[in-house]
Amino acid sequence: MLETVLILAAAAAGVTGAWSPCGFSMVETLAPHGYAGRLRTTLAACLTFSLGALAGGAATFGGLALLGHALGAGAPAVGAALALAAAVGEARGARILPQVRRQVPESWRRRMPVPLAAGLYGVLLGLGFTTFILTFAVWALAGVSVAVGDPALGLAVGLAFGAGRLLPVIALAPTASTERGSALHAAMAEQPRILRSLRAIDAVAMAALAVVLVT
Repeated sequence: MLETVLILAAAAAGVTGAWSPCGFSMVETLAPHGYAGRLRTTLAACLTFSLGALAGGAATFGGLALLGHALGAGAPAVGAALALAAAVGEARGARILPQVRRQVPESWRRRMPVPLAAGLYGVLLGLGFTTFILTFAVWALAGVSVAVGDPALGLAVGLAFGAGRLLPVIALAPTASTERGSALHAAMAEQPRILRSLRAIDAVAMAALAVVLVT
């Protein structure tokens, strides 16, 4: 049960994180009409972006879990408290603090082959703490990974988080030049209610995680 809830919570947090300036620019970078230039390059860049995001997520949360294991952690009550605090913050729509005010290096997509730049962008977004953070769930999942101290669970959390971050991007990028794709991309930036809804889902996921950790 704990593994299932953690994976779902991490995936939800990853999807929420895609609704950032970095996520918007990734769609533009990978789109056929953007820096990729053609669909074949877009598909290659989507693949490298995906691999990078998964690797970044695994490195962050797997590494934190290894740290917790090395420290002799095993404090689910601490993890539950962090998850509950994140749930309250998300339910209130509170401003994310502490915040990482950093975006991906824009120049990479101009100086490197797009698939290479996309892979590196994927790593940065997958790491979770190298760009803007849009949900308290990211901080909570990091704390839970250390508190539980289970490397296998940490790796699962990282892969789920990376998958959540990459899915909206690779779903939109190939069709971004179409009317429907363009409208969906615009909605990411122009409809705040989408982000509010995603944060509400994160609140539910964090509350469920707190309950599972306590029981």
